[in-house]
Amino acid sequence: MSLSGCHSIKRLFLSIGLVLAALGTSAHVFAQEEILPRPAYQAPKAVESLILDLIETPTGWVGVGERGHVVLSQDGKNWTQAQFVPVQAALTSVAAADGHLWAVGHDATIIHSHDGGETWDLQWFEPELEQPFLDVHFFDQMNGLAIGAYGIYLVTDNGGEDWQELNMADLMTSEAIDWEAIEAATLEEDPDGMGFDRGCYEFMECHLNAFLDLGDGRQMIAAERGYGFRSQDGGESWEAFRFTYPGSVFGLIAIDQGILAYGLQGKVQLTRNFGDSWELLDSPTQSTLLGAEEDTDGTVLMVGAGAARLRFDPATGDFSLVEDRLGDAISAVVFTQDGSAVYAGEGGISHE
Repeated sequence: MSLSGCHSIKRLFLSIGLVLAALGTSAHVFAQEEILPRPAYQAPKAVESLILDLIETPTGWVGVGERGHVVLSQDGKNWTQAQFVPVQAALTSVAAADGHLWAVGHDATIIHSHDGGETWDLQWFEPELEQPFLDVHFFDQMNGLAIGAYGIYLVTDNGGEDWQELNMADLMTSEAIDWEAIEAATLEEDPDGMGFDRGCYEFMECHLNAFLDLGDGRQMIAAERGYGFRSQDGGESWEAFRFTYPGSVFGLIAIDQGILAYGLQGKVQLTRNFGDSWELLDSPTQSTLLGAEEDTDGTVLMVGAGAARLRFDPATGDFSLVEDRLGDAISAVVFTQDGSAVYAGEGGISHE
């Protein structure tokens, strides 16, 4: 599926500067060379610019977005821009662990902060790869990973001082995909067609959109075109699977006794057996969903294009929806201690 065909603000932003490129087949260790990117511009209205990800930390809230903007808040309401960011590349995701922060984005960028996000240092920067990172996760201060376009997959065991580039084709040891059933279903729907096209999966070039760690050795990655990968040994080996919906999944969130997957065209899928099977839920929206957060009452709020705010109750299976098809896309949401929602997206930071 082409990037330009995706109705998603993340996909639209990702498409800038991308060309078709494949990963190499051998793993290697990256040692940071002397690179002097330009620091992010101190924008008076950074809080109102495109913010793509938002997280809560023990000391406050951190948002990242276009042009290397990093915005910070101690109460979720009053925001300032970080003092120093060493890049002007769009930042797509941010993670925290043990008082440290990491953000990733375009130009194969990884940056790190040890002071709550006020200042950042560069850990990885290879714009010639033209492979933006789309998600980052740290299990603790030392061990983390970054994933992104065309299957890029990096790991570190020393806090990002060094990163090892791996290949999903080498890590994948099994498939839970019934290709014959897929081929038969495809021919039934389109008897004059050419059959099922494995697309990006053929050469392990699918964009890796989102990572989920369940904390017990089980991990899951959502990819494009209905593909996913799961591990039960802490990421040492991976098994490929297919979601029920064949379109891209942009996010995963753990719920009570299950996992929700959400993404293109407002599709929401549920598994209660770690991806052995997926139920396509009756979502009331066709707006692409980009982010999600669990509320204190156990419901999940998903956000996306058209200012969509889709709430799901796992206990009842009910949805409730508020959206404005002409409104700004929302890419992320977090809840403050008083229960109010903080949103990030095309319009910057907003509250409800």
